[in-house]
Parts: sequence; structure tokens; C-alpha cells
Amino acid sequence: SRIKCWNHQGHGWLGLRKSIEQSCNPFFCNLGVLCGYKRIVHMADAVGFGRRTGIRLPGEKSGLLPDDVWKREHIHDGWRLGDTCNLSIGQGYLLVTPIQMAVYTAALANGGYVYRPRLVADGRVAGDLVNKMAWSSESLAVVRAGMHDVVQAPHGTGKRVEIEGVELAAKTGTAQYGHGRKHTWMILFAPYENPRYAIAMVVENGVSGGITAAPRMRELVRTILVLDGTLKQETVEDSTAEAQG
Repeated sequence: SRIKCWNHQGHGWLGLRKSIEQSCNPFFCNLGVLCGYKRIVHMADAVGFGRRTGIRLPGEKSGLLPDDVWKREHIHDGWRLGDTCNLSIGQGYLLVTPIQMAVYTAALANGGYVYRPRLVADGRVAGDLVNKMAWSSESLAVVRAGMHDVVQAPHGTGKRVEIEGVELAAKTGTAQYGHGRKHTWMILFAPYENPRYAIAMVVENGVSGGITAAPRMRELVRTILVLDGTLKQETVEDSTAEAQG
């Protein structure tokens, strides 16, 4: 089967930064095949997918990070290129939780440090360091720039989360399940230059991450930024009036 992009006319030739901005599935499928699924699984395992984060909440799930051994044991079939494509775009057998995605987003924001999340009254208290990702500064800069463009570029897929007065970085996502139904995702860190917050949001049975999750993420983020003094209440009210406009 063919891996299709949401843009049915195609994006043409794209680089990594633009592909993140436009959420282009074919680009990441091709890139995943070039990298090989073992490298993807290794990196995903290092950042914490496939196991519980250790946050002290009851019922935390580990998710699933599939590989050839798992597939042969549970599906009775070997790993295929189509599986690599699906893994590269977060589809197929892969299962992740919102808290895992928030931890991953924080690592993208802080330079590759993976922390065990905790529930604390004082947000200045650091969590326990679990891993330090061996990401090159150059590669991380491109990914972060792509996430910046998701929100700040004129045609980014997360444009609906844009908030005047602060630069944000995000990635939209849509997880298909059942017969045409979708769970819609967005991850975000803010502010872009000096991040203090990393958030993952999933809205069940939505249209897309950019259409369904982004406006809700916007409401959450701007409330946080008002509470911490980054934005003034009047700015938020003016922004709301313009959006409803």
C-alpha cells in the first residue's frame, strides 16, 4: 500500500525542517527506511518509549515499542518496510502515552536530557535524570526549528496555537484507529528560546492535530503564560477578540 500525505497534490522536494512544519508522512517514511528500523527503535528506547516513565500515578501504561522479535512472537510475521514506515510516523503497532510524549518533548526542549516526571508543588524542583541523548547540536537545532515553524510559519500545521507576543514550538499528529476514526495530538514547548514548559495533548475522535488539538492547546498555554507573568491579561483578551473577530 502507498503512504499518502495529507496534501494530496504533494509537497515536492522537502528538507527535514520543512517536512516537520508540513507534517509530511512520505518524507519521514523514506527517511525511516534509509535509517533502518533498528536505529529508530534504539533511539526511541533511549528516550523512554515502550516503558513506564515512573511518574507516581496509578495505572501508568508502558505503551509498546515494536521490533522484529515482538512482531514474530505476537503477529507471527517478520518485520517489513511498511512496518518501518509506520513506525517512522507514529503509526502501526507503536503505542505511546501522553506522559511519554511530554517527557520526549521536554528532552527536545532542554537539549536531550530525559527526566523522570514528578508531581510537585514547586516547578523549580528538578526531576531525576534518566538519560542524556547523544543528539548532535546541529540535528537538534533543525528539529527545533521545524517545530518552531509548525506554529510561527505562515502555513505551519499548528498555526492555530499561535499566541501573539511569545514564540512557540510544536508538532501536530493524527493517530488513526478503527474505521476512519482519529485521535488528534499536539506536543509543544514554550517559550521557544528559553523553554519552561513541555506539554502533550491528545483529543479523542477529532479531525486533525492542527484543527482539533491546536485551539485547545492555545487556551491552555496562554493561561499558563498569563499565570507566570509572561503575558498580560489584556494581551490575551485582545488576542481572543481578534481570533473571534
